[in-house]
Amino acid sequence: RPHSLRPLRGGMSWRGSKPAVAASAAPSVDAALEDLFTRLAEQTSSDQVNHKKALKLSDEILKLSPADPDAVACKAVALVELARYDDAAQCCAGAPGNHLAFERAYSLYRANDLKGALDVLDQGVGGGEATFRDKKLRAQLLYRHGRAAESVTIYQELFTSHADQVAGLPTMATNLAAAVVSAGQSADLKAVLQKLKISPKASFELAFNFSCGLIDTGALADAADYLSLAKRLGHETLLDEEDMSALEIEDELLPIAVQAAHVASLVGNKEDAAEGYRVALALTNATDAAAQAVAANNLAALVGPRGGGGGDACKRVEKLMVADGTFVEAVARFMSEAQRRVVLKNRAVALMHGNHLDKCRQSLAALKALPRDSGDGAAAATLVEAALFMREREPDKAEALLAALVQDTIAGAEEVREAQLMRAQIAASAGEYVKAIAALAAIPEIAATPARVATLVALHELAGNAEGADAVLDEMMAAGSAGGAPPEVLLRVAERKLQQGRAAEAAAIYADIVGSRSAVAGGPDEDDRNAALAGVVAAKCADGDMLGAEYVANT
Repeated sequence: RPHSLRPLRGGMSWRGSKPAVAASAAPSVDAALEDLFTRLAEQTSSDQVNHKKALKLSDEILKLSPADPDAVACKAVALVELARYDDAAQCCAGAPGNHLAFERAYSLYRANDLKGALDVLDQGVGGGEATFRDKKLRAQLLYRHGRAAESVTIYQELFTSHADQVAGLPTMATNLAAAVVSAGQSADLKAVLQKLKISPKASFELAFNFSCGLIDTGALADAADYLSLAKRLGHETLLDEEDMSALEIEDELLPIAVQAAHVASLVGNKEDAAEGYRVALALTNATDAAAQAVAANNLAALVGPRGGGGGDACKRVEKLMVADGTFVEAVARFMSEAQRRVVLKNRAVALMHGNHLDKCRQSLAALKALPRDSGDGAAAATLVEAALFMREREPDKAEALLAALVQDTIAGAEEVREAQLMRAQIAASAGEYVKAIAALAAIPEIAATPARVATLVALHELAGNAEGADAVLDEMMAAGSAGGAPPEVLLRVAERKLQQGRAAEAAAIYADIVGSRSAVAGGPDEDDRNAALAGVVAAKCADGDMLGAEYVANT
């Protein structure tokens, strides 16, 4: 199914202080080393630092004076600035003492080794109490690692105990909002921002993240408004303050465009949504691989492999994967765990339907390996695996998997509802109608839906339980007495009464539908009224009122 983009994160910028470099070497150091230190000092104090030259000078110093702390620190900074994060982490690990622990954690974070970075922070940074930058990095790591609730706690503490430092970092509000949404606390986002006296309109990034929370709470119209605001603010900011070109701005605002397409899909504008995804995928040289991955996944889920652009979208998703079913590094480092879960699930389903069963199982294995805090990847994988067993005509294995999932997962979870629906389908296909009824009855969230009522009535009838079918309809009628039962249910009730020889009661119900007196949102449509009109004629004929039937038929 389509899934919304994860909230934007304000970048964790390099905040390591520039290491002090001795202007002159100790008396015992030869002239060559002294010259190198002088040149390095000049280089690092310049407004336009050439990091390649700084790295080269640091290496030359370390050849003459191994493990020199100033040279090691300068080398670490240069490697980070050159985006050589693995090398930077290794450099920091070899530094004497523990004074480059933060720099090492930051380098591991940028290298996407989130667990390694957290381990370094857990061991303590600098041998003392965690500083503002330590906590800030930890919060970002926890968010990226799928532990968003813990991240929220740290961010809120930073806003209260380090207010002055936070005030100088606009991205902190963006990060906080992202963590709140990812932690499943979207309903609280507005109150959280209000408490901190932060407007969701403060920046285009924050407006975007706020829209993510609105989508989660079902406020789709408001979400669309905030996405429009985010797009406008983004254009203004990037054009006026960053002096970007039109193409650069389009690339920077790609997540907003993809999210707007997702909202269009949610409100039923499938054509607008599909076109939005296609436009996003047509953007050449896009730098946000994760946004395009979501667009490809959502388009494939929306139109299928045979719909407009669906086949190409499926191929693009495949290009994002490696042999073991995980994502290529360029995408993995920027995707949230929730995004990975949905893309992997959709990919597994597509592979199953395409009869690529080995690749399907690879995708399921990768799905099961995701952290549970990011959304239960194992539960999502179980649903697809059960469908795979059904495809291979092994319903007993599918039922066993689904039964275990229902027992082990929190009641009411989306995966439980899907599992119970699948169990009902399996039981009905096997002719075990009572078991199918029990599975449907265990899903209270769909209790009042006409589809569930019609299915339960049909199952009771197949099981030879006419009283059970009537009880389901009576329950639905009673539940809808305050606002009127849906016309689909009224038609089914009238049909049952006519079958039972209670023609007068059936005629009254049919007439109620024809007269649009059932107070349902939108009321019965033309098809409902036509069916009810035919029912009135049939019921009056059955009741012996031929004149009444003829009158109704001719009006």
